[in-house]
Amino acid sequence: MMRASHRRRKARARLYGLGTALPPHEAGQPVVKRFMASLAEATLEGRRRALTLDLLEKIYASSGIDKRHSVLSDYTRASPEEFEFYPPNWALEPFPTTAMRMKVFEKWSVDLAEEACRKALRESGAEPAGVTHLIVTTCTGLFAPGPDILLIERLGLRSDVRRSVLGFMGCYAGFNGLRMAGQILGAEPEAVVLQVCVELCSLHFQKKALPDFIVANSLFADGAAAAVYARPGRLLNGLADLAATHCRVEKDSLEQMSWRIGASGFEMRLDREVPARLKTAAPGFVGELLGRAGLEQGESAWAIHPGGRRIVSEVQSALGLEDSHVRSSLEVLSACGNMSSGTIFFVLDRELRRASRAPVAALGFGPGLTMEGAVLSRP
Repeated sequence: MMRASHRRRKARARLYGLGTALPPHEAGQPVVKRFMASLAEATLEGRRRALTLDLLEKIYASSGIDKRHSVLSDYTRASPEEFEFYPPNWALEPFPTTAMRMKVFEKWSVDLAEEACRKALRESGAEPAGVTHLIVTTCTGLFAPGPDILLIERLGLRSDVRRSVLGFMGCYAGFNGLRMAGQILGAEPEAVVLQVCVELCSLHFQKKALPDFIVANSLFADGAAAAVYARPGRLLNGLADLAATHCRVEKDSLEQMSWRIGASGFEMRLDREVPARLKTAAPGFVGELLGRAGLEQGESAWAIHPGGRRIVSEVQSALGLEDSHVRSSLEVLSACGNMSSGTIFFVLDRELRRASRAPVAALGFGPGLTMEGAVLSRP
């Protein structure tokens, strides 16, 4: 049961609708692995080729991912003559520049964001013209006028909708948008906030046979997710109330996860110690998060950002969670991979629709090394 102090606390932000969208090109992990292996065979020799192919086998076999989606069809192709984005050779030369990748982001990002937003608005019952604030989150593309402006006409939003863009924060950025929505509603009771995360991670495929790149290539995928918030009672029904948020940047961890712009796309660095570091840090962080919501360990359901299979398992072990507690996270990882900032809303979309009435503790992780959390209680 919740503590009495939490029961008396009145929520100022309610989540009324969720919407998700995936691009049309779907590839099973064996198909993507075949693409990666063909590249290695074309560009590496001798022992380095053998070691890379062996590493690919191990990483893809243990990824926990069944399939992923991309705005690029090339990852599904058996022959380079069928490529539409990469050059028609297995060496992928000349390798596409960052500018070329941003053109694809500009073409696809608003379409996916619009689809997710329409679903979230429809479920919430909010009219587009009634949206007062728009929050857009992305770390995989840049252009201006950007999605925040183009969505005004696409969705029929007011021309004076107040816009915020959260950029280049990584996988935890969805939590920042959620917290911002809560802060807006705390200050403006009549506000209706639309948040959308759109990430096209597959645009940033890196072909160098570096362990960091190989791991990133095995995990990340494309997708969009949207959410609609307002004060409790402002709209009908609702999925959950925002009970608490929390964040922390771990000390001495700046280089454990990073995301930098290179000449040929954005380059991800992932230290192999990230899961172990999260396992050590998670209990204290979660205790603080649950305390903010007036909850004890064991009173909540869970929505853990599936940054990778090992991250989920290490956090599960650290918190003493049952397999049922991480079911939604692993289902999303299996069906979609890691879609950066929008992934947590895919997990929440599953977890909040389960029969349980327990509050949901959501956790996210990203560059910093940053930990983010939120507790959503059932209305």
